[in-house]
Amino acid sequence: MWIWAWCEFNITSRMRATNRLKATFFSLALAACGSTAAAVLEFPSPANLPRTGVVTNRPPLLAPPFVALPLGSVRPEGWLRTQCRLQRDGLTGNAETIYAGDLGTNSAWLGGTGDNWERSPYYLKGLVSLAYTLNDAGLKQKAQIWVDWLLNHQGPDGYLGPATNDDWWPRMVATYALRDYYEATADARVPTVLSNYFHYMLANLPARPLADWGKARAGDEMDVALWLYNRNGDSNLLALANLLQQQAYDWTGIFKSNHFTLYGTDFQPKHNVNVEQALKLPAVYHQLSENPEGLNALARGWDNLMREHGLSCGINSGTEFLSGNATTQGVELCAIVEAMLSLETAVRLTGDPLLADRLETISFNALPAALANRIKAVQYYTLPNNVVAINGGHGFGRDYANGTLPGPESGYPCCRFNFHMGWPKFVQNSWAATSDGGLAVLAYAPTVVNFLVGSRQVQITEETGYPFEEQVRLRISAGNSVAFPLVLRIPGWCTDATITVNGQAQTRLSPGTFLRFQRNWANGDQVVLNLPMPIQIQCGPSRSVAIHRGPLVYSLKIGEVWKVRTPDPRGMGFDEFEVHPTTPWAYALQLNPSNPAASFRVTHLPTPTNPFDPEEPSVALIARARLLPDWTIGWRGTHAFEPPLSPVASTNPLETVELVPFGAQHLRVSWFPYLGVAAPTTGPLKENFGPDWSRRWTEFGGSWCVQHGALCTMPGCSPGAKALAMETAFTNFIYQADVSVGPAGNAGLIFRASRPDIGADAYCGYYVGINAQASRLEFGCASNSWQVITNVPMPFAANTFYHLKIQALGTQLKIFAGDALQPVVEVEDHRFSGGMIGLRDYASDVNQSVSSYAHLAAVELDPARTPPPD
Repeated sequence: MWIWAWCEFNITSRMRATNRLKATFFSLALAACGSTAAAVLEFPSPANLPRTGVVTNRPPLLAPPFVALPLGSVRPEGWLRTQCRLQRDGLTGNAETIYAGDLGTNSAWLGGTGDNWERSPYYLKGLVSLAYTLNDAGLKQKAQIWVDWLLNHQGPDGYLGPATNDDWWPRMVATYALRDYYEATADARVPTVLSNYFHYMLANLPARPLADWGKARAGDEMDVALWLYNRNGDSNLLALANLLQQQAYDWTGIFKSNHFTLYGTDFQPKHNVNVEQALKLPAVYHQLSENPEGLNALARGWDNLMREHGLSCGINSGTEFLSGNATTQGVELCAIVEAMLSLETAVRLTGDPLLADRLETISFNALPAALANRIKAVQYYTLPNNVVAINGGHGFGRDYANGTLPGPESGYPCCRFNFHMGWPKFVQNSWAATSDGGLAVLAYAPTVVNFLVGSRQVQITEETGYPFEEQVRLRISAGNSVAFPLVLRIPGWCTDATITVNGQAQTRLSPGTFLRFQRNWANGDQVVLNLPMPIQIQCGPSRSVAIHRGPLVYSLKIGEVWKVRTPDPRGMGFDEFEVHPTTPWAYALQLNPSNPAASFRVTHLPTPTNPFDPEEPSVALIARARLLPDWTIGWRGTHAFEPPLSPVASTNPLETVELVPFGAQHLRVSWFPYLGVAAPTTGPLKENFGPDWSRRWTEFGGSWCVQHGALCTMPGCSPGAKALAMETAFTNFIYQADVSVGPAGNAGLIFRASRPDIGADAYCGYYVGINAQASRLEFGCASNSWQVITNVPMPFAANTFYHLKIQALGTQLKIFAGDALQPVVEVEDHRFSGGMIGLRDYASDVNQSVSSYAHLAAVELDPARTPPPD
């Protein structure tokens, strides 16, 4: 006979309760359910750590809802095991050969004179995770060489790592790797080495404080310091955590106030890898500070990031700086894996199930899309619309000619060393222990987890093809009946979830919650979750839509031809490729946005071994669409133009198209226009640049933000940038705004624009702007190159607002500046008759210019009723 109790808790990103209150809730809920006969999962003392590996927080740290399981407790199965094995047989297992210049015996992290910064520790962090996730002897042997050097070469003062570089940042990666290694092996050297190093940090940080990358990424070191405190009780580690918080960027304030770009002149808070890595810091520090702002800082920051920089694949853009929501902007692979680890950490510490939804979206879409050629290649930047991958610039803030090419050396040499932790860390953190004694599934995927209840071993096998199928089956293996709580997550997108325990249906299931079962579990017990996946749309630039079904994002299936651009000189198959489309891609979907499910037919196949291989199809959506002949490759030839404004008309015949998972191909369209009657904005337009400004504007380069009611571009990101109101189409109009410019370059208004792309002059249309540096008003036009129409000498002061007004009737163009009642420019020009309005900034010195635009308005004129303006 058994007793089970049902309890539900929902901790959203807006709650400000402390973790201590959450732990109290658990115990009260159990008592209310009457489950007093149930035993709990025993959390052992540190002396028993090698046997169990699960350690809860010591006072005064708050007890979090969930506790990390030690590395190796969770093993991947099915398609997830395939991904880990592909890493082993691909870039991770062969990294020391492929990247011998950095990872060979000459690495300073092995006592040589080579790499002494982040590359070797990045690799070690992922290598340790993968080695013990797969329990692979060969990978363990590789990792041991690096670990032994670290453990055996500590300075007498506690200094750790190469003597040729004393930057705090790479050591944050190394200490995290040692933490993982200890959890998997219980090597007694690790706590001593970490303790000595953290005492060294505490003694030296006041005179040599955090700077640059370390100042941005201090949350990782704080996490390891508190981990060690829970094992040795050294209060100096709490002092270190407080000091790290004091010296780090104010991420809680940045997230809350959306001040990524506005945080002084530092580029670090708007560098996207820093942002994703720092997402965990407020929640980590909340364990010590008890500041309720720390619990919801990540969710608030994420809302700000996704509102202004959101991509279809569940993460914000960053190339490398935060770069807006254009469909041709991308995200760096480092940012993907760092966002995953931050979310995995924060889910445990906050108990917010919606963060786990976000984790799954990134893990199942962005991560596999950035890995290619059976993980013998990486892609530095992943784009939501990526219709060709050829060598050449995109105009990104940090541009690399091979940044979208699949290959072992794509882009800047950081991601190729850092990506290795992505899949194995997801495996480890898909399950967690609970602080009150239990086990929780945080993210669903095929896995097996082993843990101890008291002295008895329990195994749960998670049989599923999720997210490529809708059912998850949990099978309990235990010698005899054993009592422990089991917590399951109901995704926020799933409104019709069902759960059975040994065939008995459970009720009161709510989306976006954790569901808790307390009972005596017997060998062979089975829990079955059915998670029906609704088709939903996400609105994007130019009213385009992204198609979501459960945690998967779907993109157009495009024929691909892969051409070797740089062959592997070793003949091992680690080639660099260019990828060209062999089928059309410029489709608009036949779609009713208010009922998207009616527009698609779902095809189900058994989940293949590698569902991200285009040769092994899994699920797909069948839709109808028409080609759009005017949607083409952009000016640079390396990416497409933005989708035309939806709804869009097309006279081409309806065709059947197939949409496949985002990560299943290298070429894709995931922001789709949809068919209908075109409806651009031609009526009066006023823009005060409130918090929702990014819903109406698309950025083309630069780093844009709103400050004091003005849209600003900030220095240090790119020399030329534009923002277009993509839903506008003005022909005869008055367009006016207040404009200021910094001490270098020019800034002003674009009008009658079309075919915009990344770059200052990558558009068709007119521009008028002010130039304080040259003391003139500038007027000209562009068709992917700049042409001066006229320049008018005028005294403009830097960082001062001036009113610009444009009156356009047919070919007659008049421009007013400041308080002038008469136009300072009056010309006849027939090149462009209508189009979008926008803003443009060009800084000859990207470290100086700051441009602002405020109080923007435009109104269409009727030439039949409006006399020519004076």
